Amino acid sequence: MIASKLPAAIIGLGKTGISVAKFFKKNKIEFKAYDTRKDLDLTDGIKKNIKEENIILGPLENKLIASHDNFIVSPGVCLKKDFIEKINSQNKNIQTDVDIFDSYNRKNIVCVTGSNGKTSVTLILEYMLKFLGKKVAAGGNVGTPVLELLYNDYEYHILELSSFQLEMTKKIQCDVSLITNITPDHLDRHKNFENYKKIKHKIFLNSNSIVINRTDRNINVKNAPLHYSFGCDTAPNKSSFGIVKIDSTNYIVQGSEKILSENEIKLIGRHNLENICASLAVINILNLDLEKAVEGIKDFKSIQHRMEKFCEKNKISWINDSKSTNIESTISAVKSISGNIILILGGRSKTNNYDKLQEVLQNKSVFLILYGECKKLLNENIKIKKNKVLVEDIKSAVDEAYKIAKSIPKFDEKKITILLSPACSSFDMYSSFEERGDHFKNEVLKKHG
Repeated sequence: MIASKLPAAIIGLGKTGISVAKFFKKNKIEFKAYDTRKDLDLTDGIKKNIKEENIILGPLENKLIASHDNFIVSPGVCLKKDFIEKINSQNKNIQTDVDIFDSYNRKNIVCVTGSNGKTSVTLILEYMLKFLGKKVAAGGNVGTPVLELLYNDYEYHILELSSFQLEMTKKIQCDVSLITNITPDHLDRHKNFENYKKIKHKIFLNSNSIVINRTDRNINVKNAPLHYSFGCDTAPNKSSFGIVKIDSTNYIVQGSEKILSENEIKLIGRHNLENICASLAVINILNLDLEKAVEGIKDFKSIQHRMEKFCEKNKISWINDSKSTNIESTISAVKSISGNIILILGGRSKTNNYDKLQEVLQNKSVFLILYGECKKLLNENIKIKKNKVLVEDIKSAVDEAYKIAKSIPKFDEKKITILLSPACSSFDMYSSFEERGDHFKNEVLKKHG
């Protein structure tokens, strides 16, 4: 795992970096910790696991490479090309917490990635396995850092892996790997879409079985092992899951057999039917009780910050979809709602092309509230809607949304939904989409008492 007379270097002191420090401390592995943020607040979690003399803050300099043989890089850290090249040229080792986890050869590992839906699938799978009576934990990009999963004897491990995690990870041996979909995202870090796709496909490299979205042309399974599929279309065989519409109702099918109606679940939107399909494909591969898993998912409620209906008052529904940080995710959210939609968009933009979103909006009854760093960019690029207002922040957006909702005539019997689905990252004003979503919910709940 870590074999060297020199201390290991932990790069980045976010949640992942602290978990690595805790793991090294428990296993008596010497290390130093680096973070590029000069003003980093040394929290209790950091101080508990790292001696202050072993914390170095500020820009990473090439000269530090001589002091270490092993570099454990957190997913939020984007190392400069010359820094990586110098490490490689000296035959030193860059790895991630996922690589360390992999060295412990745990069984029943399911790895999930994708541009959208990966958190939903991870948490749905965790819920299903718990319902089936299995000792299971989810970690990685969602919730718990992967090394924390080694402290308990779980039967099943579900790892959500982002492109940032997969980028530096050498390999992860797993029983099942799954890609929900691939659409352009994080291209500011990965430079172009081809690089991004290659990084996502790394999840298939050491997997016994794979699950793919068969309707996504960006997923390539040419040289992959035995694979199973799901999609929003009819399922081609008994090993596949799909969605069919019969008499205006959507059904999940396994092969040609209907196994679940959209009216039997609490999750909102057709995209969540796809997420359930993906999860059921994994249950099927693991040779577990599929029928019981289907029963269990009927009681699964919304995921925090993903189409989370958290307030309904005066015939107005408020939905927190702060996790929608790209256009495709927001499109899925908008498509899943009927009636009048008051859509709050904004944050830090990841693109200048909003054509796909415009296509969806033009067929909906939508009022737009644009906020944050890119509100003017959004205003310039989404031209089809005249019902637009620009505001500074989330609080102003909530106030404006409430005014618009109250102004809709009472004889208009269509339901009213106020939807925060930003289509942008949160980093103009917040440290994470969770912080943004929590702020949105707090402002709404203050207004409604």
